[in-house]
Amino acid sequence: MTPKRFLRAVLRRLGDREGWRTAGIAEYASAQSWLRVQGGGLALRLAVGGLALMMVPLCVGVLFSSARPETTGAMIVFLISSSGSAVLGVWWLRLRQPRSRDAILFVAVADVCLFAGCLAQSGLARISGTTYLGMLAMLTAFLLGWRILLLHCLLSVAAVLATTITTMIVDGYTVGELYATLAPALAMVFALPMMVQFVVEFGRRGISAIVTGLNRDELTGLYNRIGFQTGVRTLASRGRSGGVVAVVDLDGFKQYNDTHGHLAGDQRLVEVGRMLRLGLPSTLVARMGGDEFLVAALRSTREESDLVIDRLRNLVSESRPGPTIGGSAGVVVTDHLVGAELSRIVSEADNALYEAKADRSRRIVVHERHDDAPR
Repeated sequence: MTPKRFLRAVLRRLGDREGWRTAGIAEYASAQSWLRVQGGGLALRLAVGGLALMMVPLCVGVLFSSARPETTGAMIVFLISSSGSAVLGVWWLRLRQPRSRDAILFVAVADVCLFAGCLAQSGLARISGTTYLGMLAMLTAFLLGWRILLLHCLLSVAAVLATTITTMIVDGYTVGELYATLAPALAMVFALPMMVQFVVEFGRRGISAIVTGLNRDELTGLYNRIGFQTGVRTLASRGRSGGVVAVVDLDGFKQYNDTHGHLAGDQRLVEVGRMLRLGLPSTLVARMGGDEFLVAALRSTREESDLVIDRLRNLVSESRPGPTIGGSAGVVVTDHLVGAELSRIVSEADNALYEAKADRSRRIVVHERHDDAPR
Protein backbone atom coordinates (compact mmCIF):
# COMPACT_ATOMS: atom_id res chain seq x y z
CA MET A 1 0.00 0.00 0.00
CA THR A 2 1.34 3.41 -0.99
CA PRO A 3 1.52 6.23 1.60
CA LYS A 4 -1.25 8.08 -0.27
CA ARG A 5 -3.62 5.10 -0.18
CA PHE A 6 -2.74 4.46 3.46
CA LEU A 7 -3.58 8.08 4.34
CA ARG A 8 -6.90 7.80 2.52
CA ALA A 9 -7.74 4.63 4.43
CA VAL A 10 -6.92 6.32 7.74
CA LEU A 11 -9.04 9.36 6.91
CA ARG A 12 -11.91 7.14 5.79
CA ARG A 13 -11.89 5.28 9.09
CA LEU A 14 -11.60 8.49 11.08
CA GLY A 15 -14.62 9.85 9.20
CA ASP A 16 -16.75 6.73 9.65
CA ARG A 17 -19.69 8.06 11.68
CA GLU A 18 -21.23 4.65 12.25
CA GLY A 19 -17.89 3.37 13.48
CA TRP A 20 -17.71 6.18 16.03
CA ARG A 21 -21.33 5.68 17.08
CA THR A 22 -20.67 2.03 17.91
CA ALA A 23 -17.07 2.53 19.06
CA GLY A 24 -15.92 0.00 21.64
CA ILE A 25 -18.95 -2.31 21.40
CA ALA A 26 -17.58 -4.96 19.04
CA GLU A 27 -14.08 -4.72 20.54
CA TYR A 28 -15.41 -5.23 24.05
CA ALA A 29 -17.53 -8.19 22.94
CA SER A 30 -14.46 -9.76 21.30
CA ALA A 31 -12.31 -9.29 24.39
CA GLN A 32 -15.05 -10.79 26.57
CA SER A 33 -15.42 -13.80 24.28
CA TRP A 34 -11.66 -14.50 24.36
CA LEU A 35 -11.63 -14.38 28.14
CA ARG A 36 -14.82 -16.41 28.44
CA VAL A 37 -13.26 -19.33 26.55
CA GLN A 38 -10.68 -19.59 29.34
CA GLY A 39 -13.11 -18.67 32.13
CA GLY A 40 -11.31 -15.36 32.66
CA GLY A 41 -14.32 -13.08 33.10
CA LEU A 42 -13.85 -12.78 36.87
CA ALA A 43 -10.13 -12.11 36.44
CA LEU A 44 -10.95 -9.17 34.19
CA ARG A 45 -13.37 -7.72 36.74
CA LEU A 46 -10.75 -8.01 39.46
CA ALA A 47 -8.02 -6.49 37.29
CA VAL A 48 -10.09 -3.48 36.22
CA GLY A 49 -11.55 -2.86 39.67
CA GLY A 50 -8.12 -3.36 41.23
CA LEU A 51 -6.64 -0.74 38.90
CA ALA A 52 -9.00 1.90 40.32
CA LEU A 53 -8.57 0.79 43.93
CA MET A 54 -4.79 0.78 43.53
CA MET A 55 -4.89 4.56 43.16
CA VAL A 56 -6.11 4.95 46.76
CA PRO A 57 -2.85 3.96 48.53
CA LEU A 58 -0.89 5.90 45.91
CA CYS A 59 -2.93 8.99 46.74
CA VAL A 60 -2.40 8.45 50.46
CA GLY A 61 1.35 8.41 49.80
CA VAL A 62 1.08 11.79 48.06
CA LEU A 63 -0.31 13.31 51.27
CA PHE A 64 2.97 12.50 53.02
CA SER A 65 5.27 13.72 50.24
CA SER A 66 6.44 17.00 48.75
CA ALA A 67 3.64 16.69 46.18
CA ARG A 68 1.01 17.30 48.88
CA PRO A 69 -1.65 19.86 47.79
CA GLU A 70 -0.68 23.28 49.14
CA THR A 71 -4.06 25.00 49.45
CA THR A 72 -7.34 24.01 51.07
CA GLY A 73 -9.15 24.07 47.74
CA ALA A 74 -6.53 21.85 46.12
CA MET A 75 -6.71 19.44 49.05
CA ILE A 76 -10.49 19.17 48.71
CA VAL A 77 -10.19 18.45 44.98
CA PHE A 78 -7.48 15.85 45.62
CA LEU A 79 -9.52 14.06 48.29
CA ILE A 80 -12.64 14.04 46.10
CA SER A 81 -10.72 12.61 43.13
CA SER A 82 -9.08 9.97 45.35
CA SER A 83 -12.46 8.97 46.79
CA GLY A 84 -13.86 8.87 43.26
CA SER A 85 -11.27 6.25 42.30
CA ALA A 86 -12.29 4.10 45.28
CA VAL A 87 -15.99 4.40 44.45
CA LEU A 88 -15.27 3.62 40.79
CA GLY A 89 -13.35 0.46 41.69
CA VAL A 90 -16.06 -0.82 44.04
CA TRP A 91 -18.77 -0.03 41.47
CA TRP A 92 -16.97 -2.04 38.81
CA LEU A 93 -16.40 -5.02 41.09
CA ARG A 94 -20.10 -5.08 41.96
CA LEU A 95 -21.15 -5.30 38.32
CA ARG A 96 -22.11 -8.90 37.62
CA GLN A 97 -21.83 -8.59 33.86
CA PRO A 98 -20.06 -5.33 32.88
CA ARG A 99 -21.07 -4.10 29.43
CA SER A 100 -19.19 -2.01 26.89
CA ARG A 101 -20.91 1.20 28.00
CA ASP A 102 -19.89 0.42 31.59
CA ALA A 103 -16.27 0.09 30.46
CA ILE A 104 -16.46 3.38 28.53
CA LEU A 105 -17.95 5.10 31.59
CA PHE A 106 -15.18 3.61 33.75
CA VAL A 107 -12.48 5.05 31.48
CA ALA A 108 -14.16 8.48 31.29
CA VAL A 109 -14.62 8.83 35.05
CA ALA A 110 -11.11 7.52 35.73
CA ASP A 111 -9.70 10.11 33.31
CA VAL A 112 -11.47 12.92 35.17
CA CYS A 113 -10.37 11.64 38.59
CA LEU A 114 -6.75 11.26 37.52
CA PHE A 115 -6.61 14.67 35.85
CA ALA A 116 -8.20 16.43 38.83
CA GLY A 117 -5.90 14.62 41.25
CA CYS A 118 -2.80 15.56 39.26
CA LEU A 119 -3.84 19.18 38.91
CA ALA A 120 -4.35 19.44 42.68
CA GLN A 121 -0.81 18.31 43.49
CA SER A 122 2.15 20.63 43.78
CA GLY A 123 5.39 20.98 41.86
CA LEU A 124 6.53 18.55 39.19
CA ALA A 125 4.19 15.89 40.58
CA ARG A 126 1.37 17.55 38.63
CA ILE A 127 3.02 16.43 35.39
CA SER A 128 4.56 13.12 36.47
CA GLY A 129 1.23 11.99 37.95
CA THR A 130 -0.36 12.05 34.50
CA THR A 131 1.73 9.00 33.54
CA TYR A 132 -0.89 6.89 35.34
CA LEU A 133 -3.16 7.71 32.41
CA GLY A 134 -0.85 5.45 30.41
CA MET A 135 -1.90 2.43 32.51
CA LEU A 136 -5.51 3.24 31.79
CA ALA A 137 -4.65 3.51 28.09
CA MET A 138 -3.37 -0.09 28.01
CA LEU A 139 -6.66 -1.29 29.45
CA THR A 140 -8.58 0.81 26.92
CA ALA A 141 -6.55 -0.60 24.03
CA PHE A 142 -7.40 -4.17 24.96
CA LEU A 143 -11.06 -3.71 25.88
CA LEU A 144 -12.40 -0.89 23.73
CA GLY A 145 -10.32 -0.57 20.58
CA TRP A 146 -8.54 2.21 18.79
CA ARG A 147 -11.33 4.79 18.59
CA ILE A 148 -11.93 5.01 22.34
CA LEU A 149 -8.17 4.82 22.89
CA LEU A 150 -7.59 7.74 20.52
CA LEU A 151 -10.08 9.88 22.45
CA HIS A 152 -8.47 8.85 25.73
CA CYS A 153 -4.97 9.64 24.47
CA LEU A 154 -6.00 13.06 23.15
CA LEU A 155 -7.59 13.89 26.50
CA SER A 156 -4.43 12.62 28.22
CA VAL A 157 -2.24 14.89 26.11
CA ALA A 158 -4.52 17.79 27.02
CA ALA A 159 -4.13 16.83 30.69
CA VAL A 160 -0.33 16.79 30.39
CA LEU A 161 -0.31 20.19 28.68
CA ALA A 162 -2.73 21.65 31.25
CA THR A 163 -0.63 20.45 34.19
CA THR A 164 2.52 21.73 32.46
CA ILE A 165 1.08 25.20 31.94
CA THR A 166 -0.21 25.24 35.52
CA THR A 167 3.23 24.29 36.83
CA MET A 168 4.90 27.00 34.74
CA ILE A 169 2.47 29.65 36.02
CA VAL A 170 2.38 28.60 39.68
CA ASP A 171 5.98 27.50 40.21
CA GLY A 172 7.79 29.61 37.60
CA TYR A 173 9.39 26.75 35.62
CA THR A 174 10.38 27.09 31.96
CA VAL A 175 9.69 24.50 29.27
CA GLY A 176 13.35 23.60 29.18
CA GLU A 177 13.40 22.93 32.91
CA LEU A 178 10.28 20.76 32.61
CA TYR A 179 11.44 18.79 29.56
CA ALA A 180 12.85 15.85 31.56
CA THR A 181 9.43 15.38 33.17
CA LEU A 182 7.24 16.44 30.23
CA ALA A 183 8.75 14.22 27.52
CA PRO A 184 8.31 10.89 29.40
CA ALA A 185 4.76 11.87 30.36
CA LEU A 186 3.80 12.51 26.72
CA ALA A 187 5.44 9.26 25.65
CA MET A 188 3.58 7.30 28.33
CA VAL A 189 0.13 8.77 27.68
CA PHE A 190 0.19 8.95 23.87
CA ALA A 191 3.12 7.47 21.94
CA LEU A 192 3.43 4.17 23.80
CA PRO A 193 -0.34 3.38 23.97
CA MET A 194 -0.82 4.11 20.25
CA MET A 195 2.11 1.85 19.37
CA VAL A 196 0.72 -0.89 21.60
CA GLN A 197 -2.72 -0.43 20.01
CA PHE A 198 -1.21 -1.01 16.58
CA VAL A 199 0.00 -4.42 17.75
CA VAL A 200 -3.22 -5.16 19.67
CA GLU A 201 -5.37 -4.40 16.61
CA PHE A 202 -3.54 -6.97 14.50
CA GLY A 203 -3.57 -9.40 17.43
CA ARG A 204 -7.32 -8.82 17.85
CA ARG A 205 -7.96 -9.92 14.28
CA GLY A 206 -5.76 -12.98 14.67
CA ILE A 207 -7.31 -14.00 17.99
CA SER A 208 -10.82 -13.47 16.61
CA ALA A 209 -10.02 -15.84 13.77
CA ILE A 210 -8.63 -18.41 16.20
CA VAL A 211 -11.59 -18.14 18.58
CA THR A 212 -14.01 -18.42 15.67
CA GLY A 213 -12.19 -21.51 14.47
CA LEU A 214 -12.35 -23.06 17.94
CA ASN A 215 -16.06 -22.35 18.37
CA ARG A 216 -17.51 -22.80 14.89
CA ASP A 217 -18.11 -25.71 12.58
CA GLU A 218 -16.20 -25.00 9.38
CA LEU A 219 -18.79 -26.44 7.00
CA THR A 220 -22.06 -25.03 8.33
CA GLY A 221 -20.88 -21.99 10.28
CA LEU A 222 -22.86 -23.26 13.28
CA TYR A 223 -21.34 -23.64 16.72
CA ASN A 224 -19.34 -26.79 17.38
CA ARG A 225 -19.52 -28.57 20.73
CA ILE A 226 -17.04 -26.19 22.41
CA GLY A 227 -18.84 -23.13 21.08
CA PHE A 228 -22.17 -24.62 22.13
CA GLN A 229 -21.02 -25.07 25.73
CA THR A 230 -19.56 -21.55 25.82
CA GLY A 231 -22.75 -20.10 24.38
CA VAL A 232 -24.95 -21.85 26.94
CA ARG A 233 -22.73 -20.57 29.79
CA THR A 234 -22.98 -17.05 28.40
CA LEU A 235 -26.77 -17.13 28.16
CA ALA A 236 -27.11 -18.71 31.60
CA SER A 237 -24.98 -15.95 33.11
CA ARG A 238 -27.71 -13.49 32.09
CA GLY A 239 -30.15 -14.99 34.56
CA ARG A 240 -31.82 -17.90 32.78
CA SER A 241 -30.96 -21.50 33.62
CA GLY A 242 -33.95 -23.58 32.42
CA GLY A 243 -35.15 -24.43 28.96
CA VAL A 244 -34.86 -27.00 26.19
CA VAL A 245 -32.04 -29.12 24.80
CA ALA A 246 -32.56 -31.15 21.63
CA VAL A 247 -30.46 -33.54 19.56
CA VAL A 248 -31.49 -33.73 15.91
CA ASP A 249 -30.37 -36.51 13.56
CA LEU A 250 -31.03 -36.65 9.82
CA ASP A 251 -32.82 -39.74 8.52
CA GLY A 252 -31.11 -41.74 5.79
CA PHE A 253 -28.19 -39.38 5.46
CA LYS A 254 -25.67 -42.11 4.66
CA GLN A 255 -27.81 -43.37 1.80
CA TYR A 256 -28.27 -39.80 0.59
CA ASN A 257 -24.49 -39.36 0.56
CA ASP A 258 -23.98 -42.65 -1.30
CA THR A 259 -26.60 -41.73 -3.89
CA HIS A 260 -25.88 -38.06 -4.50
CA GLY A 261 -22.23 -37.74 -3.48
CA HIS A 262 -20.45 -36.05 -0.60
CA LEU A 263 -20.70 -32.55 -2.08
CA ALA A 264 -24.48 -32.82 -2.17
CA GLY A 265 -24.37 -34.22 1.37
CA ASP A 266 -22.40 -31.21 2.55
CA GLN A 267 -24.90 -28.89 0.89
CA ARG A 268 -27.73 -30.67 2.67
CA LEU A 269 -26.00 -30.24 6.03
CA VAL A 270 -25.58 -26.52 5.34
CA GLU A 271 -29.25 -26.23 4.38
CA VAL A 272 -30.39 -28.09 7.50
CA GLY A 273 -28.29 -25.74 9.64
CA ARG A 274 -29.90 -22.76 7.93
CA MET A 275 -33.41 -24.17 8.49
CA LEU A 276 -32.72 -24.79 12.18
CA ARG A 277 -31.41 -21.25 12.66
CA LEU A 278 -34.37 -19.66 10.89
CA GLY A 279 -37.01 -22.03 12.26
CA LEU A 280 -35.82 -21.77 15.86
CA PRO A 281 -35.11 -18.09 16.54
CA SER A 282 -33.27 -17.01 19.69
CA THR A 283 -31.72 -20.45 20.16
CA LEU A 284 -28.20 -21.89 20.03
CA VAL A 285 -27.71 -24.32 17.16
CA ALA A 286 -24.59 -26.47 16.86
CA ARG A 287 -23.36 -29.33 14.72
CA MET A 288 -22.09 -32.20 16.86
CA GLY A 289 -20.46 -33.94 13.91
CA GLY A 290 -21.68 -36.04 11.02
CA ASP A 291 -25.41 -35.46 10.59
CA GLU A 292 -26.23 -34.70 14.24
CA PHE A 293 -27.18 -31.24 15.45
CA LEU A 294 -27.62 -29.74 18.93
CA VAL A 295 -30.17 -27.12 19.89
CA ALA A 296 -30.40 -25.24 23.20
CA ALA A 297 -33.02 -22.68 24.12
CA LEU A 298 -32.91 -21.02 27.53
CA ARG A 299 -36.42 -19.95 28.45
CA SER A 300 -38.02 -18.49 31.58
CA THR A 301 -41.36 -20.34 31.42
CA ARG A 302 -42.66 -23.72 30.36
CA GLU A 303 -44.92 -22.04 27.79
CA GLU A 304 -41.86 -20.56 26.08
CA SER A 305 -40.15 -23.98 26.10
CA ASP A 306 -43.25 -25.60 24.57
CA LEU A 307 -43.18 -23.04 21.76
CA VAL A 308 -39.63 -24.10 20.88
CA ILE A 309 -40.69 -27.77 20.90
CA ASP A 310 -43.65 -27.04 18.61
CA ARG A 311 -41.40 -25.25 16.14
CA LEU A 312 -38.94 -28.13 16.17
CA ARG A 313 -41.80 -30.60 15.69
CA ASN A 314 -42.89 -28.68 12.60
CA LEU A 315 -39.36 -28.91 11.21
CA VAL A 316 -39.07 -32.69 11.57
CA SER A 317 -42.69 -33.71 10.91
CA GLU A 318 -43.37 -35.01 7.41
CA SER A 319 -47.13 -34.60 7.86
CA ARG A 320 -46.89 -30.81 8.19
CA PRO A 321 -46.97 -28.52 5.12
CA GLY A 322 -43.81 -26.77 4.05
CA PRO A 323 -40.16 -27.88 3.89
CA THR A 324 -38.81 -30.15 6.62
CA ILE A 325 -35.32 -31.26 7.53
CA GLY A 326 -36.06 -34.98 7.20
CA GLY A 327 -34.88 -36.03 10.62
CA SER A 328 -35.76 -37.09 14.14
CA ALA A 329 -35.31 -35.26 17.41
CA GLY A 330 -34.82 -36.07 21.08
CA VAL A 331 -35.76 -33.27 23.44
CA VAL A 332 -35.24 -32.67 27.16
CA VAL A 333 -37.12 -29.97 29.05
CA THR A 334 -35.17 -29.04 32.15
CA ASP A 335 -35.10 -26.63 35.07
CA HIS A 336 -31.31 -26.39 35.12
CA LEU A 337 -29.22 -26.31 31.99
CA VAL A 338 -25.77 -25.18 33.09
CA GLY A 339 -22.57 -26.56 34.58
CA ALA A 340 -22.02 -30.30 34.81
CA GLU A 341 -25.74 -30.84 34.12
CA LEU A 342 -25.37 -29.88 30.47
CA SER A 343 -23.46 -33.03 29.47
CA ARG A 344 -25.97 -35.25 31.24
CA ILE A 345 -28.88 -33.45 29.61
CA VAL A 346 -27.34 -33.81 26.15
CA SER A 347 -26.87 -37.52 26.85
CA GLU A 348 -30.52 -37.82 27.89
CA ALA A 349 -31.62 -35.96 24.76
CA ASP A 350 -29.56 -38.44 22.75
CA ASN A 351 -31.45 -41.31 24.41
CA ALA A 352 -34.74 -39.61 23.53
CA LEU A 353 -33.52 -39.36 19.94
CA TYR A 354 -32.98 -43.12 19.75
CA GLU A 355 -36.53 -43.62 21.02
CA ALA A 356 -37.80 -41.37 18.23
CA LYS A 357 -35.79 -43.23 15.59
CA ALA A 358 -37.01 -46.57 16.92
CA ASP A 359 -40.62 -45.52 16.37
CA ARG A 360 -40.78 -43.86 12.96
CA SER A 361 -44.29 -42.52 13.62
CA ARG A 362 -43.15 -40.27 16.47
CA ARG A 363 -40.31 -38.23 14.90
CA ILE A 364 -39.79 -36.34 18.17
CA VAL A 365 -39.64 -37.61 21.77
CA VAL A 366 -39.74 -35.23 24.73
CA HIS A 367 -38.36 -36.07 28.17
CA GLU A 368 -39.07 -34.05 31.31
CA ARG A 369 -36.25 -33.38 33.75
CA HIS A 370 -36.78 -31.63 37.10
CA ASP A 371 -34.40 -30.98 39.96
CA ASP A 372 -33.97 -28.68 42.90
CA ALA A 373 -31.84 -26.14 41.05
CA PRO A 374 -33.50 -22.77 40.67
CA ARG A 375 -34.89 -21.94 37.29
